[in-house]
Amino acid sequence: MTVLKLCGTTSAGDARLGRGADFCGVLVGVEWSERSLSLEAAAEVTRASGVRNVILLCNPSLEFAGAVSRTLRPHALQLHCHETPKLVSELKKSLSCEIWKTVHLPSLDGQAIPEEYAAAGADALLVDSVDVSEGFERLGGTGKVGDWTAVTALKEKIDIPIFLAGGINPDNVADAVRQVRPHGIDLCSGVEVRRGKRDPIKVESLIRRFRGAAAKLTHMPTP
Repeated sequence: MTVLKLCGTTSAGDARLGRGADFCGVLVGVEWSERSLSLEAAAEVTRASGVRNVILLCNPSLEFAGAVSRTLRPHALQLHCHETPKLVSELKKSLSCEIWKTVHLPSLDGQAIPEEYAAAGADALLVDSVDVSEGFERLGGTGKVGDWTAVTALKEKIDIPIFLAGGINPDNVADAVRQVRPHGIDLCSGVEVRRGKRDPIKVESLIRRFRGAAAKLTHMPTP
C-alpha cells in the first residue's frame, strides 16, 4: 500500500489536521526554513500527531542527530541536505530509529548519488526538487514538480522504499501515484495556505484523492 507523509508541520493543530496521513514530518534546526521548530516546539507537535513522526534535519552533527532522536523518539530521522553516506552509516549504527535520506535529481553539488546512500544503509530515499529563485537553494517545500520519469527509473535501480516529493498537491497527487507508483508520497506546500500554515480544505482533498488513487493501485497489475 502506498503511504503518505505530510511534512513541514509547525503546530499541534496542523498535526491533528494531518491524521489521515501515515507520517507527520517536522523540521528541527533547519535555519533557512520558516517551517523549522525548536526541540521543545517539535515535541508538542509530535505528541499531537497521532501518526508516525519523521524529524527532518539539515546537515546535523552526529551528536545533534542523536540528541533529537533521544528527545523526540521519532519513527525516522530524515537527512535533507548535503549529508554524506558516512553519516547515514554512523547514524544507522548508533540510533534505533530509521534513517531516511532526501536526494535531489539531478544531484546537488556535494550530495552523493542515491545508490551510495542506499548502500550506506538508508531505510528510505525521498526524491525532492530544488528552488533557487530566492537567491539560495531551497531544498523542499518549493511547490516545484520534480522529474517523475527520473524517479521511476531510480525505482528500478534501488531496492529500498522511495518517496516522491516536489510540487505534489490535491490536483496532481492521483496522477503521481498512478504514474510513478512510489512507495510513498511526501508533500508540504501543496496543502498550505501560506508557508508553515495548513489549509484544512486542501488537506482533506489531498488525503481523499490520495487514498482513492492508492486503493485503485493495489488492484492494478505491476507493469
